[in-house]
Amino acid sequence: MADIELKQKVLDALVIMNTAIKNVRLYPPTSAAIINTIERLHLAFLDMFALEAPIIFAESEKNLLICGKPLDQKDQERLQVMTLLNIFLNFGIKSITFGIGLEKGELGVFLEILSKRPESVKNEGGLLNIMDEKNVQHIYLDQKIYVAMDKNQKILSSLDITDDQITQFFMNTHPELAGDPKKLQEMMKDPEWLSRTFQAELSQMMAQKGVLSNVELSENLEKMIALMDRVAGSLEQKDRDKVSQHIGESIVSIDHDMTMQLTSQNIEHLFGGMLLQYLVSELSEVKSVAARTSNAGVSDGRQSDGSGGSFAGGEGSGGAGRPGKDDYQSQINDLKQMLSSQLKSDEKSLLNTSLMSVLPKIIEQLIVQKEHETMETIISRLLRNLLSENVEIRSQASKALADIFETLPPQRKSELIERISAGLMNWIKLETLTSPSYVKICDSLQQLVQDFIRRGRFAETIPILDVFSDIHAGILEKNVTIREISSEVIRNLATEEHQALLFKEYHTNKQNKQAEAGKILVRFGDFILERLLDNVQKVADSDERVRIMRLIIEMGQKAIPFVRKQISKNASWYYLRNLAYILGHIGNEESASALKPLLLHENERLRLEALKSIYRTGGKDRGQLLLSVLPQVDDQFKHNIIETLGNAKCVDAVPALLNMLKTRSTIAPSLRADLEEKICIALGAIGSPEAIPALSEIAESKSFLRIGTYPKKVKMAGGLAMVSIRQRQDEAAQATKATEAAQEAKAAETLDAVNVSS
Repeated sequence: MADIELKQKVLDALVIMNTAIKNVRLYPPTSAAIINTIERLHLAFLDMFALEAPIIFAESEKNLLICGKPLDQKDQERLQVMTLLNIFLNFGIKSITFGIGLEKGELGVFLEILSKRPESVKNEGGLLNIMDEKNVQHIYLDQKIYVAMDKNQKILSSLDITDDQITQFFMNTHPELAGDPKKLQEMMKDPEWLSRTFQAELSQMMAQKGVLSNVELSENLEKMIALMDRVAGSLEQKDRDKVSQHIGESIVSIDHDMTMQLTSQNIEHLFGGMLLQYLVSELSEVKSVAARTSNAGVSDGRQSDGSGGSFAGGEGSGGAGRPGKDDYQSQINDLKQMLSSQLKSDEKSLLNTSLMSVLPKIIEQLIVQKEHETMETIISRLLRNLLSENVEIRSQASKALADIFETLPPQRKSELIERISAGLMNWIKLETLTSPSYVKICDSLQQLVQDFIRRGRFAETIPILDVFSDIHAGILEKNVTIREISSEVIRNLATEEHQALLFKEYHTNKQNKQAEAGKILVRFGDFILERLLDNVQKVADSDERVRIMRLIIEMGQKAIPFVRKQISKNASWYYLRNLAYILGHIGNEESASALKPLLLHENERLRLEALKSIYRTGGKDRGQLLLSVLPQVDDQFKHNIIETLGNAKCVDAVPALLNMLKTRSTIAPSLRADLEEKICIALGAIGSPEAIPALSEIAESKSFLRIGTYPKKVKMAGGLAMVSIRQRQDEAAQATKATEAAQEAKAAETLDAVNVSS
């Protein structure tokens, strides 16, 4: 019934979605038509989340799947379904996942993107890049999906086992049916035939024991069980349970060690968890019988639950030969009810401590019994508690989540952490105290990012890295221990393997993820800076060199110490020029002094680059820094420095420039006129009234301190500079008068108001 209700809500939501996309194309973003439609769509998703979360739309063989289940043919032919499939095909999307926490703003941004032409989206950086820039956090593209099978239905899509693999398996086990596919399909619906096939293949597999290790055998066995689970998905539940029972009996009867090995692997989701429950139960019985035998029939009234705990009861409570399984299950059910009651209490409050101590065991049962709704409620409550202002509540919630992560098998753990990663990162931004749980969760997030990077899911990596990078850099203020943990996370992610993978994409853009790869490298920060600077020196390709320099510049001021260290070394002029260029974009007043030696370098292009960088970053220290090298540089470079002093309006350079005009004899006659012209222009640009007397003497063609007259172009430059300075003086005076008049008028107005009131 729930599936039917969900399907109808999905189809209704698709109608609203299509309307919203059309409206986005027709109306401005502030239009009531758009706002109201997105509001309706958001409410539709909230209704769907009450039935299932997340909501996943996926395309398989030009059919639409809803949360892993295909629509029937009649619904596939609906206009809204076909429209969504066209969007999938046009944008090359395999699946869209809408997660809990979805906001109206995210929906609006996403629909705006889908309303555009795929070519336009690609030119803007691609779907993932735009979604990342627009902070769309609860809509995911191309997540891994699992496809359920209905009765009498073939497997439509699976990322683990394909139709071809299933067909090939049964043709190998039953070669007599290889020429009759229709007969093979009929036999695959017979639970007895499936059970016999499994038992025969299991016997052949175990014949390889000694040739293959137990681990290899158990992995092969797990794959075969997964295949049988997929095929049995088309059976009635009673027939499916029968196949599960036969498989369990076959495994237990043939090899006890293999059964032990298998229970430690990721099989809790197979056959609804019943197979794992059966295997664990059988192992517990064997253990219990062995214990009773060794104790010569002596019992203390308590027996193992097969998982390291114990439960009350004994022989009578569990039935003949059974370790009290019914009593144990009853206790678990009671605990689940207690937990359910706790979850209905006030939010962001402490949960029962004793109940929390057995939470991992409850979670195990929820997984086995596929109680996803209860599991989701627990996770959601713990995530909310992570953001409590009460440190004790946060501590309890983080410990509970860390315990749950350890309870889950690797694949399910990874999927859960990925789904709630945004909530975990919000907690890490907030948390001020460290604990073992904090370390475990950070480690789990690190593993998730490692998986993202290796699978090329760069866009999902960036929001997580942002937080750790900000803490490491001190942008988010934390205590020393937390900073060290974040630094360790970044260090562990900035491995040679990851760098090689990211640099390959950054330089080639083979997957159209160049921007995302670059952002990740930037967030690796000082852990890769030395390598980046080394590449700037060694890489021959100029385009590649420029890309690397852009990365360093994006890292900002954290790169300054590394660049300064390189400048102090004896390096080629072109490498030093690149370093000067980088400092010109990320430097500050303090780092500008590191460029001073480069102003005296023999290479002209390097000197000019250093001069430009000092102009950009030197601030109030520019004047004195440039003046300090002025006597040491050649006459031509003096022109460049003087012009820079003028452009920078360095008032502290005025006395030195006036002195250069006075001491004309120290200037080479061939360059004197050009240099004096530059000085006059610079003085005019600076605008200091201190220069007016000297400029007046030059402009009026009188001798200055009994020195001969100036060339025509110098006199003209001096006159223009003098006029410019006086004009600015007049403008400043007028502005001052206007300000004073306004202040007087306001004072008079205030006085009049006081007189009237009195």
